[in-house]
Amino acid sequence: MIFFGGQIMANSKVSKRYDQYILKGKLRLTGFERWRYVFTALNKSTGQEKKFFIEMYMVNPAVSPKKAVISQKSRLAYSEADLQYALAGTESATHANDELEVIPSYVLVKTGVFGLGGKHMNKFYASSLLSYTKNTETFKIGDCLFGLKALSGSVSVTHQDLRIRPELLCSAGSMSWDLKFEREIECEPLYSRKNYLWTPIGSKTLFSGSVSLDGEEFVVLPKSSNGYIDKSWGEKLNSPYFHLSSSKMTSIISGKPMLNSSFSLEGEFGGKLCAFINIEGEEYCVENKKIFKKDMIIHDCSQITDHIEGEKVHWSVSVHKGKFVIDIDVYCKGKEMFVRDYEMSEGKRKLLKILGGTGSGEIRIYKKVRKNLELLEHANIYDSICEFGQTEEVGK
Repeated sequence: MIFFGGQIMANSKVSKRYDQYILKGKLRLTGFERWRYVFTALNKSTGQEKKFFIEMYMVNPAVSPKKAVISQKSRLAYSEADLQYALAGTESATHANDELEVIPSYVLVKTGVFGLGGKHMNKFYASSLLSYTKNTETFKIGDCLFGLKALSGSVSVTHQDLRIRPELLCSAGSMSWDLKFEREIECEPLYSRKNYLWTPIGSKTLFSGSVSLDGEEFVVLPKSSNGYIDKSWGEKLNSPYFHLSSSKMTSIISGKPMLNSSFSLEGEFGGKLCAFINIEGEEYCVENKKIFKKDMIIHDCSQITDHIEGEKVHWSVSVHKGKFVIDIDVYCKGKEMFVRDYEMSEGKRKLLKILGGTGSGEIRIYKKVRKNLELLEHANIYDSICEFGQTEEVGK
């Protein structure tokens, strides 16, 4: 087995603290926690595949534990003097149009679907409503359950909701789910610093169950679910943000599906990525303790024009470590992508805007032999999660 740093775990031995972690200490006032579950489901009527996601995003829970506070909602500060100015038809020289700096504080359940017609729905809760049941090891908020091996819940947003509350920052729609899952390829944190942690805790995960999206029924089958789970927490979300992952690959050399393979890459951590790549039991890993020394990961995300399929986004990664080089290229159609918004923990109306979708491409693994590269594996990648994001301050 080839292994570069990190701790790859077998037989479900990932530390329970990563399953049960909830923000502690000062991170409860200035921090975030994000859990993400992604899987593919089949439309019961048409057989069409769709890539779904379910997320829990907690931000600054101790700032306003009893009321969900969304910083995108405009809040004006008025004193009695300002009111008198307004009644007189004049303007306060010091306070007119001053906007309070609002710090976000809530637990958000975000759900949705990638691809053509992709969308996401948001449900905000006061952080005090999040509870944990020790004997079942399950977190609950509203009707949403997050367990060690199961997920269930629902989110619904109407067009009227969005007219009244545009700060919900999402699409109209409804989604409900009842799922079980088993993490097949696991990994402990690849990036672990005082101010940030990221772990692709289920780099390959088998999901089963059912999903309903706007009244359409979908079935989730383990062999075709192409599931993925990761968790992160820290002071604030990464910006720029870069992510690629997939567990559906077919060897071009042998022509066979690669049933024990997955990869997960994320950053940017000081301009760098962390990477976990498992190819049929051979594990390649670059994590934060080494990444800033001799390891090297070159990455890019760029827009290209395909004269047949139109605009595309190209994710490219080249991992250099010791005697090995791993090159990954994934393409996603522009029309099948959309932007999701996440409020940054520092407030100031800052949003991390993530452009996301699913794509396909290729992975090549080489071994350096003197001055040459020997090709060890060449495979097609399918159903890859492709994301790139940057921070934007609304109104600036």
